[in-house]
Amino acid sequence: MLFLTLASLLATAVFALRGDQTRIRYTEVEDRDVELFRAGQTYKYRLDTQIASGIASVSNQHAVTRLQAEAQFHFTSDRLVALKLKDVTIGTTNQEIENPEQIQPIQLFKETALKPEDLRLLELPCEFDYADGLVESVRFHQQDQSWSKNIKKSVLNMLQINLKQRKGMNVELEQTESWQKEREQQDLLTKSENQIQQRMFVMPEITLEGECQVTYAINPVSRDEKLKMFNVTKTVDFHRCKKIADIQYGPKIEKPCKNCTSQQELEERKLDRTTIMRHVVAGTPEKYGIKKVETISHYVFKTLNVLEESPMHTIVTCRLNLVRAENDRSEIERELRRIETDGKSESLLYSIEFDTKEKLFYMFGDEEFAQKTPFDMIKDKVVKVESTLKKLVGMWSDKVKGIETEATLIYTRLVELLRMCTVSELEEICSRVKDINRKSETEEVNAQHILIDALANAGTLNTIKVLVEKVKKGHIQPTRATRAIIQLKDLPAPSEKQMKVLTELCENNVCKQHEPCYQVCWLTVGNLVGELCNDELTVDDAVEMLKPQCHKQLKTDFVSKIMRTFEKFETRYRKIMILKALGNAGLEQSVTELEKIIRNLREDPLVRMQAIDSLRRLRAVMPHKIQRVLMPVFQNVRERPEVRMMAASLILATFPERPILDQIGFTLLREPNRQVKSYIYRAMKALSKSPIEVELEVARHLKSLLKLAGVTEEDEEFFIRGSRFYRIPVYCHDTKEGLFFDVETMFGSDDFLPKHLTTGLDTVFNGLFQKNTLEISFTQEDVEQWFEKLMDMYMDFGYGSTKSKLRAGRRSSQESDESDFGYSKIIKGLGISRRVDSDSDKKNNAPYAMLNFRYKDIDFVMLPLEEEFLPHTLKKVLTSDRQPTIDDLKDLIEIFQGRKFHSQVAMNLMEHSIKIPTTAGLPIRMWHVIPMLASVQGQCQAEIRGELKATIKLHPMISLTHLKRIEVWSPIVHTGVESTRTMSVNIPLNTQLIIANKTFKMTLEVPEKEYRIVHVHTLPLTYVTEQEWFQQRTPLIKRIENQNLVHRLKRLENTYCKRNLGMPIKITGEVHVPHTYSYKGIISTLLTTENHLLIDFVPEEESPRKIVITGEGRFFESSTESRTSHRELKSFHSKSVFDTEMDSYYEDENKDERQFNKFLEEYEPTKLYKHFVSVEIKTVGGRHEKQAQMEIEAHTDSEHRYVKALLKMKRSALPSMDERSPWTMKTQVQLVLPDVLSTIQQYKQQEEQMQLRLVAKINTEWGCEEKQLIRLNINGKQARNPEWRQKISEIERLNNPDARKLYQQMIRKAAFLNKYDISADYENLTPETKIAWNLLNALLKTRNFWQTKVESKKLVQSQRSGQLTATIVIDPMTHKHANVTLKTPVEIIRIESLTLPMKMKPFKLIKPGQMQKSIDSFYDIVRDYTVENRQECRVSKSKIETFDGVVFKAPLTKCYSVLAKDCGSKNPRFAVLMKKIDNQDKAIKVMIRGDVIEVQPEDGKLVVMINGKLEKNEKTLKEFGIDYNSDMVRIANRDLTVRFDGKECSVKIASTHKNIQCGLCGHYDDDSDDEFRMSNNELTSDLKSYHKSFSLVDDECNSDFAETHRQEEYKQLKGRRYEYDYDDDETFGKNKRQRKNDNNEIDPIEKTQTMEYNQKVCFSVKPVKSCPEESYPGKTKEMKVGFVCFDRSSTEARRLLREARRSDEPVKLPSTKPSFVETITVPSTCEVY
Repeated sequence: MLFLTLASLLATAVFALRGDQTRIRYTEVEDRDVELFRAGQTYKYRLDTQIASGIASVSNQHAVTRLQAEAQFHFTSDRLVALKLKDVTIGTTNQEIENPEQIQPIQLFKETALKPEDLRLLELPCEFDYADGLVESVRFHQQDQSWSKNIKKSVLNMLQINLKQRKGMNVELEQTESWQKEREQQDLLTKSENQIQQRMFVMPEITLEGECQVTYAINPVSRDEKLKMFNVTKTVDFHRCKKIADIQYGPKIEKPCKNCTSQQELEERKLDRTTIMRHVVAGTPEKYGIKKVETISHYVFKTLNVLEESPMHTIVTCRLNLVRAENDRSEIERELRRIETDGKSESLLYSIEFDTKEKLFYMFGDEEFAQKTPFDMIKDKVVKVESTLKKLVGMWSDKVKGIETEATLIYTRLVELLRMCTVSELEEICSRVKDINRKSETEEVNAQHILIDALANAGTLNTIKVLVEKVKKGHIQPTRATRAIIQLKDLPAPSEKQMKVLTELCENNVCKQHEPCYQVCWLTVGNLVGELCNDELTVDDAVEMLKPQCHKQLKTDFVSKIMRTFEKFETRYRKIMILKALGNAGLEQSVTELEKIIRNLREDPLVRMQAIDSLRRLRAVMPHKIQRVLMPVFQNVRERPEVRMMAASLILATFPERPILDQIGFTLLREPNRQVKSYIYRAMKALSKSPIEVELEVARHLKSLLKLAGVTEEDEEFFIRGSRFYRIPVYCHDTKEGLFFDVETMFGSDDFLPKHLTTGLDTVFNGLFQKNTLEISFTQEDVEQWFEKLMDMYMDFGYGSTKSKLRAGRRSSQESDESDFGYSKIIKGLGISRRVDSDSDKKNNAPYAMLNFRYKDIDFVMLPLEEEFLPHTLKKVLTSDRQPTIDDLKDLIEIFQGRKFHSQVAMNLMEHSIKIPTTAGLPIRMWHVIPMLASVQGQCQAEIRGELKATIKLHPMISLTHLKRIEVWSPIVHTGVESTRTMSVNIPLNTQLIIANKTFKMTLEVPEKEYRIVHVHTLPLTYVTEQEWFQQRTPLIKRIENQNLVHRLKRLENTYCKRNLGMPIKITGEVHVPHTYSYKGIISTLLTTENHLLIDFVPEEESPRKIVITGEGRFFESSTESRTSHRELKSFHSKSVFDTEMDSYYEDENKDERQFNKFLEEYEPTKLYKHFVSVEIKTVGGRHEKQAQMEIEAHTDSEHRYVKALLKMKRSALPSMDERSPWTMKTQVQLVLPDVLSTIQQYKQQEEQMQLRLVAKINTEWGCEEKQLIRLNINGKQARNPEWRQKISEIERLNNPDARKLYQQMIRKAAFLNKYDISADYENLTPETKIAWNLLNALLKTRNFWQTKVESKKLVQSQRSGQLTATIVIDPMTHKHANVTLKTPVEIIRIESLTLPMKMKPFKLIKPGQMQKSIDSFYDIVRDYTVENRQECRVSKSKIETFDGVVFKAPLTKCYSVLAKDCGSKNPRFAVLMKKIDNQDKAIKVMIRGDVIEVQPEDGKLVVMINGKLEKNEKTLKEFGIDYNSDMVRIANRDLTVRFDGKECSVKIASTHKNIQCGLCGHYDDDSDDEFRMSNNELTSDLKSYHKSFSLVDDECNSDFAETHRQEEYKQLKGRRYEYDYDDDETFGKNKRQRKNDNNEIDPIEKTQTMEYNQKVCFSVKPVKSCPEESYPGKTKEMKVGFVCFDRSSTEARRLLREARRSDEPVKLPSTKPSFVETITVPSTCEVY
């Protein structure tokens, strides 16, 4: 006992003495005691290192690694120095540290027990050359390892100060020229003065973190000659580095443009780092000693700009303090003599020996490491993979709670383990997994499938080899292999050998014989080559610089192989597929080959379009070369429009310079093709609004170009029907981040479906613009053939459905002989040539389409739609000439005959990591990964027995995690910070659907047991874990609490839907509520706080067992409603109380009332239809069954001018609302809609007779016991104040083209109902309803505070009954602003110029070509919708506007002229002819599939003849597709629509007739340059010959035809048809201009001439001859003219000047006394342009 006591006392004394010695040893020396470095001395320093990781700003929580040691430097000579570390202590902590830059006492840390081997490695000495302050040629013990070497290098890094500005050994960087000159000047000062000067310089230097430019700042501290002390501060410029010791894994960042930013800056946006060192030095720059060194480094990891204030970060602080200098050299010199080196020396640069081996193992696998792999020290990898896989299967198998949130992290661990395995280990794992599946065959989660996905996500050469070998041997089915190959993206370390292994698979028969596998394989190989060789990617890391993977021969060989394969392929699909693989690679060597394909006009257009698209990944590498290749294609107007638009799309993506943009913008002025012009305009308009930084310069110039283009509102409406480009931004301007949804449509000249349709997503995050982050595109050629067959089989579009089958037989018999309806006469008489000689003339005319999926600008998979690849059943439907029967669909139905299915997928949607050195010598790994696990299982069963009955059981489960981590790595301990966001969804569905005639029923089975539907968890944390290499122990974690949001924590524990529906949905958890619901607030909350949300379905005994939804719809049934019910509205005005304050200002209200009542009295609908819709939802089972019903019954006339509707709603009482009886709602609506006019002439002539107002009467009551009631009256009309009426009258009186255009524009803009008077009487409103109204009222006033005036009425007590009135007037010119007056019982609110959310033009009164027509079925609705979007040709007395928008003068004669005809079929589907009867009236003849319809005016009305017989029966007319009234006839079928009013004819044809239509309406192909093709298909510029070629001249009309051609003028006019809505001899035709002779001469007109001066304006006293517009003077003469002058500032002068400019009529002057006489030149004749 005594012995033990003595021993303990002795031990206590020893430790006390040791502690005291330690304190004394580490006492910092005074400045005067600092010894200069010299040979034979040993300098002992105290080394303190601290690495803290956390989230900046939001919390002080940090995970910290701490190292303390004694660093001994022994100077064997002035140049040769040795370093030895002693008393090494490593500790960790995970706690709040207020100032992580300040090194904390070692006592605060938990000491980590170092293994003897690790301690020995750390204490092994090293030797280095110390020349002029630079550390060079570091020599380590041969047993030393890279991790311990780097810790020692971190100490040496602090010793390095290049005071003499010497370029070190092996430094490749050069000092910049400016600093070289500065250095020379400083050298002169140094020679002349012996003092230490304050100075700064920049030198290239090898530091621990890289070979970079280093900035030095030297500041003297003491001027004492005996004690010279100075500070040296140095910083590392990471933007200017030659080498850097980073190791990257996963995809690199792609540059968005060539010159927008440097590659290094792109990397630094995600990873920002700074290092600063401060040395306290004694002596002079030539001879010095270092007292202490302090290093502070910041490493910031952010993926979003929104995280600028709170990113993940690591702070490294290192300190080296001199303790003492000794002359004792015996111990360290003995150890130095025992150093066993291999003769190799290293630079100060961080040693990446292990990291290099790790990445090379990923790249080259066992081939590179045949003897020993970097992961040999990890034992039992096979067992660990097996156990991890079993654990993952268990986490995935719970159907009640769904996939556990931790499962995704377990999957990432599985992937990491597989990356460490050799091929033999992987094969053993595969065999063991087979045993796992064999033992549990009933397991629904297949472990083998998980392993296949994990092998693909691992993406090492070994895992790829194993996958490929198993595919070749048939162990993995090609379908499953296809999915695995798709996942071979974002490989951690791509290599040439991986590419070759995959290429071998592509060329293997197993893959060749399975088309999806073959396609995906080549696309993946192209992607892999792009990862290796694409110069658009950012800089290579240290390993890639050490062992480059891409060389010129590899690029050349790959392009050659692709092109040889391309030439072998014959099908369109395979050619496109292989070009997509080449596009994924993005190689410069491919440009020449792709240019050949693009310029080869014999190649298929879709293949050429794909060749253009395959240049996309080179847009940042060689934008000018792409522009050089594609600009000639785009500018060639004879090129196919879809090819030109594809070229333009890519050119715009290269961020072109101004000259290129100017050439593109020129198309808005001179482009003949409507599709190209429309696309360019939309693209320029969308890009001009871009807020993206790299697009700003382009956007600014495009804005200027659009202003110069002067596109009007009418032009925009014209463009809507063409190709389009839209961009919808979801963008935060504060953080400069967001999403951009792009939609592109490109139409060709021969299809009505778009050739190319794209919807995509571009992103801007963290300052990086990513084009095509996600894109889905559809491309097709000749798919119209399938569409036409389906339309022919299922829809007799032309003549209704009543007798379609009977009449179809008659038509088919007639079509055998064209002479039955006159086609032979037209063809023989005119010699009309077919526009397509035969189907065999068209190359690749088989229908083809493809759906393509693109992610991060890489094509991953394409789905071809071609007869070769179509399922047998679908092929039969599309290629057969008859409607399919149930037997034909048997194969398709059998697929759903109760078959069970199960599918699962595990994948990393994105993975990227980077390992970088720190100034502490320990690396940090920054990891960003999104793992996803998903599965779906179920059963589908369908049958058709008079009704469709389908039972669907589905159980989808998905778990998705977004993980970001910074980890300080060492073989001893890990510390780091991590942020995860995980969401799991688990939704069991059991549904039965029954669809019968006019009814449907859907039954949803309610789960009988508890299910977790949604689980959301976000967790930021710091952690500490001890480990032995990669064998990690359970980490000790602490969550990070955002101090800014601690008080915003909200605990959730609520149950919804229990009382009302009996289906309890329980929501529990804790969430932090952001301060603002902005992008920044929400993202910050999700990333920096822990949030937990659970949504569970918890059924109870009283819960229902089923939810049944039933519906019924009946439409266009004959109505029993009175045909005079609309006359109930005659009392509308007398019983309505509107705000009359503005009525007198706008128009006569009494006149409107009389006109409306007259309409009600005279109008009697010919047909009334009843429409009925009902929907019911009810629960079945449970204690209380609930239900909700809705019924809508509407009665409408056939023209939809009058609507009477009744809406009924009813639902069960809701206990949560304290309701004791069912809630009901009843709404009655009576509605009269305004008439629609087709032309401005009609609008002007019939305005007084037509019903041009909206009248609505709505009564609604709702509630339970006591009903709330609102009676709403709405009166909509066109508001025209006196000023507007006067202005339009003045313009109408003017007589020149500009005035006509302005008049029409104003009429068109204002022709809609823009004034709405609203009155609302309410009764028994509840407080809740009034509160809701008051909130809305307050919001309206506050949002428009500065435009709002409020006038309070006499204070009245708030009542439950009362009246509201409102007047809303929309600005008729801008359509974006409105004046609102709202009168309530307590106040009057007036809001001026209220900005509307969008342009509003409700109830247009003028729709070109529109007429009141009967709508008797859904077929009519579909027909009208398709017709309205067709191209239109309009023919008047002497003007024709073609389908492509060309306007020309070609007077009609008494001979029939062909306006439009199907010229592409042997048996033409239609022909439309027109002739003149007399000076005003016309007649038309329409021939459709064997029927001849003739229409002409007689006795002021139009008469219709069908096949030579006069027809008045409405039912018969309807059968032939004819809508008739006395002043307008419309003939419509699937091919065309003809409208005729006796004077003008409008023809609209389907887009399917592009390129095969002929006639005076032009060659319909969206190109205005080849419009005038004569009947023999030859182009001409002679309009007389063109007209004559389509005229059917006979003896009866020959003389009139010849006379008209001799006298009348034929010429092409400028502008669009809406600029020529009036013939010259009509409304504005007071001075009709006649051609004097055949030399295009016309008479001058007489008008007032003006002469303007600075202070006065002068007018000719008498009218003077001048040439009208579109003409110039021919012969001229001089004459003297008197002028009267007025002061320019006078109102009269400005009025006269406006009138003189606008009108061709002489101006009436108030004075005719001349002020002066001037000799001027006047024309005698004028010549037309």
